[in-house]
Amino acid sequence: MTAEAQARKQRKEAKMQARRAQLALSRQDHGGPLAWRGWFDGSAHPNPGKLGIGALLLGPNGERIEVSEAAGYGSSSDAEYAALTALLQAALSVRPLPVQLLLYGDSQVVINDVLGTTPVGAKGLETHRATVVALLKQFTEVSLRWIPRHRNGEADRLSQLAITGWVEDTLPPED
Repeated sequence: MTAEAQARKQRKEAKMQARRAQLALSRQDHGGPLAWRGWFDGSAHPNPGKLGIGALLLGPNGERIEVSEAAGYGSSSDAEYAALTALLQAALSVRPLPVQLLLYGDSQVVINDVLGTTPVGAKGLETHRATVVALLKQFTEVSLRWIPRHRNGEADRLSQLAITGWVEDTLPPED
């Protein structure tokens, strides 16, 4: 093997190690013993269309708060923002207020928009972003992270349940 090929192989291996380390870090749950954890998801059927939102909030002592609601009409991003808003409102109803809140969602658009990781905010979502940012400011310590869709199953199930219930409620009665 040539020196150049060896150097390329080492750079590739270093990149892979860095990726594995970053992935491991992103999977770590940095929550303390008093942390509340929440997952949110929104659905639009079709997109844009009827919105369903789902959220799950789990407390450190086994508390469980579920949200599954129809949320009007709009895009999938509107639904994701509505689900995050509902999750934050559920967390604000907890007494005492959670000391630490770890939130997870599978919408990179919404999470990047809220965290400001893109140079320009998502167009048309400014009002949603302002609402969420105002709610986030009411907590002492909040973490918002993206997770892959397959790790957001409960929130997705709740959002789909809301859509299913809403569609069934709007169907004409069978003879």
